[in-house]
Amino acid sequence: MITKELELLSPEDLLGAVVQLLEEGYDAEFTVTGTSMWPLLAHGRDRVTLRKTVASDVRKGDIVLYRAEQGYLLHRVMKAKKGVIKTAGDYNCYYDKEVSADCVLGKAVGFTRKGKHVLCSSLLYRMSSFVWRVMYPLRPLLLRLLLKFRRRSR
Repeated sequence: MITKELELLSPEDLLGAVVQLLEEGYDAEFTVTGTSMWPLLAHGRDRVTLRKTVASDVRKGDIVLYRAEQGYLLHRVMKAKKGVIKTAGDYNCYYDKEVSADCVLGKAVGFTRKGKHVLCSSLLYRMSSFVWRVMYPLRPLLLRLLLKFRRRSR
C-alpha cells in the first residue's frame, strides 16, 4: 500500500497554496477556519470553493478572498463602488478597511456543509445572505440571540 504523509499547514501557508491555485486558474477548496463568517459559514464544519475573479465581477453580497494589510481575509462584500470594496465578516459588527477591488483574489462559488454542496448562485443561499447583510445594523442583537439559542440547544 502506498501512503502519503500529509503536512499540516498554518493558515497563512494554506491560504498561500489557495492563492497559487487560483492564480493558475484552478478552483480552490478549503475548510473554513475562524469564526468571522459564522453563522453562514462555520469553523471546521464548512468547506468553501473559490474561483479566480476580476475586480469588475465583484458584487455586493459576494464572499471574497482578498489581500489585506493583516494578511488574507475571507469576508462578505458589504459595499462595492468604483473599484473599491468594503467588507465585513458575517459575525463581525464592524466593517473592514476599504480596499481596492483589485486586491480580490477569488470569490466563493459554493460551499459544502455536512456532505451537501450549496451553490452561491442558488436562490435560497442568495436570499439568506441578503437578509443577513441588510440586517447589519441589528447584527449585535441577532448574534446574541443566536448564541443563546445555540447554547440552549446543546
